Amino acid sequence: MKSPSRAAVLDCKISFWCANAATFFVHETQNVPGTPSDVSGDIGGCVTIAFVHYHLRPGGVTTVIRNAQRALSPHHDVRVLADFGYHDVPARSRREFAGDARALAQELAGRLRGVDVLHTHNIGLGKHPRLTYAVKLLAERGTVCVVNQVHDFPEEHRPAQLHALRYCTGRRDDVLWKNFCYYDLPNVAWATLTTRDAERLADRGVPSKKIGVLPNPVDDEYFAQPAPSATALREVAKRLAAFAVRRGFPYSSRRRLLLAPMKVMIRKNNAEAVELVRRLPGYQLLISLDASSARDRAYSTRLKRMVRRARLPVVVGFGQELEDPLPLFHLAHAIVTTSQVEGFGYTFVEGWLCGKLVVGRDIPEVTRDFVAAGMDLRHLYRELDADAVGRVKRLLARPPRALIERNRAVVLGKYSLRAYARRYAALLRRVPVRA
Repeated sequence: MKSPSRAAVLDCKISFWCANAATFFVHETQNVPGTPSDVSGDIGGCVTIAFVHYHLRPGGVTTVIRNAQRALSPHHDVRVLADFGYHDVPARSRREFAGDARALAQELAGRLRGVDVLHTHNIGLGKHPRLTYAVKLLAERGTVCVVNQVHDFPEEHRPAQLHALRYCTGRRDDVLWKNFCYYDLPNVAWATLTTRDAERLADRGVPSKKIGVLPNPVDDEYFAQPAPSATALREVAKRLAAFAVRRGFPYSSRRRLLLAPMKVMIRKNNAEAVELVRRLPGYQLLISLDASSARDRAYSTRLKRMVRRARLPVVVGFGQELEDPLPLFHLAHAIVTTSQVEGFGYTFVEGWLCGKLVVGRDIPEVTRDFVAAGMDLRHLYRELDADAVGRVKRLLARPPRALIERNRAVVLGKYSLRAYARRYAALLRRVPVRA
């Protein structure tokens, strides 16, 4: 097994892609100004936390790690190990697979000296089965506390990853992969993004008492900052218009802008957003990021071909032209989500922080937690029909300020960086962490 070529341990500065807001920017991760100082009393003593992921390429998990680092680093020593990459090629035998995993566990042990908490992100997804097994082997030694955070389940809409786990030893072995993906040890706690995912994890054999719901941190310091100047907004609007012309997208600055801050992906159901704007005269849709995977690129090609042929008011991919996406949120009349599958659901929360109405499709198994926290999302629709279109049209005509302010307050109180730090303190109480 090829060992990592470099150590991606982040100590002070790192470049991140904010996948949900479509930008690439740099943040200091130590001594972050503006983080409330009263969080430390909730967390207890300082511990050393190492986040582990496959990589730090543009994506949702990278955004989560960046925000979590900002929330926790004023109170803890936070490191990131993310140079493992993907490695889902089957071994030639169970013996070879186990040997590779043991070697990786030994390497991890050396790199984690002085670490109190090893916090993994989505390593049970099937992108690197040897790493998943290595973490379990390391946990069995009892030398470090482990928090395994599940973002996605390989059994759900991930056929390639599920196959990689099932056949990680060269032949199908369901007992083995389930044993190292879902387990219970005294020094291991589990985290999910939603209550529904906690139920799913318990169904897979992890004791409910060892599972904590840890929603993704929302960068309230970024999204709740004052709007850019009118000059800056006009400049971005000009760039958007020029981009649309170059790419052959129908665009008119006279239309009100609806922002869908997401990639083109089959599970994001972008075609429904296109259909929605088709039935809303006077509005222009911007889908911020184009597709990346081969399957989604094919979907995007079909979608863009339809948009151009029918001359629909839709622009795709302008977000990747910007270093800072905040102007797009403030240029937008409202935020639109039509996704059918989400882990946490950033689109349901970020727009409110910019004072924008969020409209579109509901995902009850995701939004149930937001509603329980106090948000009012009754205006979201379950199916796009005439009634749903009419409701969206009425809301867009006069965005209800009371609704916007209520949901904004809930996001600030329950999903901010400060709120994440408090939830993390509760999670640490589930494992015997030295403090």
